[in-house]
Amino acid sequence: MTTKHASATVLSNDLDLLTKQPLDQADDEVLVRAARAFWYTSDNLDSALDSFLCGKRSAVEVRRAGYLLERLTQFTCATEARVSEANRALRRVVSHKSNQVAVKGRADRLALSWGLDKGLGLKVQALMPFQTRHFENTQRQSHTA
Repeated sequence: MTTKHASATVLSNDLDLLTKQPLDQADDEVLVRAARAFWYTSDNLDSALDSFLCGKRSAVEVRRAGYLLERLTQFTCATEARVSEANRALRRVVSHKSNQVAVKGRADRLALSWGLDKGLGLKVQALMPFQTRHFENTQRQSHTA
């Protein structure tokens, strides 16, 4: 019997790198590359998640990946189709997420719902230039040309 392993994608490789440490310590270049792959490529998210999950992953790595994918759906440049695709893919790891989270202060509710003490934090600022309308239009045009 042969097992089918999903081929690695930019997103799955970057998830591998990003989830090895707390996300607020993520390398900006890797984070930006992962976000751009999520927002602006047609890479299949199920395949990317399959490839990521093929490796031996700790529960915290899976939670970080789930958090990051769900967080990327919250940016305005994420299309409705991409958000739907992400939500379908996330069903496979949603068992690592908690529905009941008590939050005080300015804590990241989404990170806490994934069982993480911290989310991206100020790392979100590295993503801002890549979600402007101008950048979004140039990316979408280059992928349709």
